[in-house]
Amino acid sequence: MRACSLILSWNSEVFTYLFSELRQGTVELKDFSKDVAVMFLESLYRGDVVVEKSHFREFYKISHAFKVKWMVEKCTAAFIQYCESCPRDADEMTFLFSEALYSETSLKSGELIEIVVTAFSKIGNVSELFVEQYLKTKFAEINPVALNHLLKICGGQFVPVLRTMKEHLELEGGITDSVRCILSNEGVVQCMTFGTQL
Repeated sequence: MRACSLILSWNSEVFTYLFSELRQGTVELKDFSKDVAVMFLESLYRGDVVVEKSHFREFYKISHAFKVKWMVEKCTAAFIQYCESCPRDADEMTFLFSEALYSETSLKSGELIEIVVTAFSKIGNVSELFVEQYLKTKFAEINPVALNHLLKICGGQFVPVLRTMKEHLELEGGITDSVRCILSNEGVVQCMTFGTQL
């Protein structure tokens, strides 16, 4: 797809560097789907963006990759809207948490995870509604970063985490990396020490 280097450079210091400093005449966007690449370029021309939920991760990623500040801000605003309008549904909450976690671990941007932790922490019964369900479906993938955020969301209510770990131990018959991760968390260990009933 052809695009004007001036418009691209106006929006992005990365494009400025590629065109001015490196004297590149073309830029490949092969790390992104064609749909997202086209939407990205059209948005740069329009100076506005509508972030579709189905393309959120890729669009947020391309905005970060090319350091289009206004577009990152629009994506963040869209994400805040997703959080605010999120039904209390485990699947929707998992989507939001996963997008935020990806942003933190892959893009090194902690803004979205803080938005999710703050929003989810305000939901009554979030431990059973989301955290326990998330752990049941993603237990094998749990890592210290995800666990710490889940525990923040729980607000110190570790019983669902311990209950899920117990179920996992009973199924697996041994200690897995995910169990080790949970057992290495000081707050969880303190909860177990005080004899919390599962």
